[in-house]
Amino acid sequence: MVDVSLGLVVGGLFTLVGAATCLYWYVYWERNFQGKLLTEGPYAVVRHPFYSGFILLALGLTIVFPIYETRLLVVLTLAVMVTFVPREEEQLVKQYKDEYLRYMKKVKWKLVPFLY
Repeated sequence: MVDVSLGLVVGGLFTLVGAATCLYWYVYWERNFQGKLLTEGPYAVVRHPFYSGFILLALGLTIVFPIYETRLLVVLTLAVMVTFVPREEEQLVKQYKDEYLRYMKKVKWKLVPFLY
């Protein structure tokens, strides 16, 4: 029973933090994006904060509901992120040039601080 309760707590926290991160990103983006590179707010921590939040949300759901569908969600999410993030960064370098390269040096982590 302890494992189930711990899983619910940890998974629930991951889910809530992931959902809150996605919501915070959305509000920040809507209020601040005007065609210029955003480097403050959630972008000061990782270069792709929405994706970070979504990964955390998907992991949390998988811990809370360890069924085929949530496991597939995590696998697909990670596969898409590993493929999409490098392509997006190439596009951002083309669009913002040296400004984005400086930002990449300042904010080293793409999705997970101290990991990736």
